[in-house]
Amino acid sequence: MHTDLERSEKTPSSREHVLEQVRQLVAEQIALPPGVVREEHDLVADLGYDSLDVVELAMELEEHFEITVPDTMSEQARTVGQVADGVMQLIVVRER
Repeated sequence: MHTDLERSEKTPSSREHVLEQVRQLVAEQIALPPGVVREEHDLVADLGYDSLDVVELAMELEEHFEITVPDTMSEQARTVGQVADGVMQLIVVRER
């Protein structure tokens, strides 16, 4: 899936910046306006993601943020906010 979002800078300015980009990626993937996707939304229960959608989101996150998303993160991050937190952690690790 190609996204219209610009590639993330090497160092996002804040968690809010990362969260906004994650919300946009999540929304694009399931054809929703980004404004309706909230941090507390559960990907499966609230947004209707299935296992393939989760894998595709991980791939989009990797490409967009230039990170490697481990399978454990894909399996454990349930909400949009948890995905953003995971991305933040991976960005910090990448920068070390």
